[in-house]
Amino acid sequence: MKNFKYLAASLLPVLILLALPLRPACVTRFGAEVRLAVRPVDPRDLFRGDYVALSFEAESVPLALFPAPDEKRSEYAVPDLSVWYVALAPDKEGLWAPSGVFAEVPEGPYLKGTAKYLAERADGSTAAEMDYGEGLKRFYVKENTARELEEAARQSRLRATVKVWRGMAVIQSVEAVPDTAGEP
Repeated sequence: MKNFKYLAASLLPVLILLALPLRPACVTRFGAEVRLAVRPVDPRDLFRGDYVALSFEAESVPLALFPAPDEKRSEYAVPDLSVWYVALAPDKEGLWAPSGVFAEVPEGPYLKGTAKYLAERADGSTAAEMDYGEGLKRFYVKENTARELEEAARQSRLRATVKVWRGMAVIQSVEAVPDTAGEP
């Protein structure tokens, strides 16, 4: 019996370490693939190499997409720190964007997150800035390639292919869309 306690105590840390990559692996295996527009951000991790810190258009959710609290009031629910499910739908360009925000799990691909704060957009509307977790924060790239991706992001030409499963997201790839501004 005494040996079993030592065995269990020594196996617990090993099991925890083996379980860490399980969540991203499940998202990659079972997730629906979506393409998201990227907003500019940057840097380098001393231990892991170059990466691009990403911010997505889908992180800024218009307040109008949040549910109205009841029929008597016309204003929308003020997002709080509780969990929200942001449904995603493709637009005509094939980019996925928020199509609705729900308190319960919606049909189709969705992201699970919390509202960090409210921000006013350039067009005067209000949006909730969402936090979807670590799966959408960084994407590690080959050495000396992060700068060109950052420049593409500044020009709104960066797109990310993301797998989404049960509200969790994992970035699969990031690519710069060719610049078509100079074409007739």
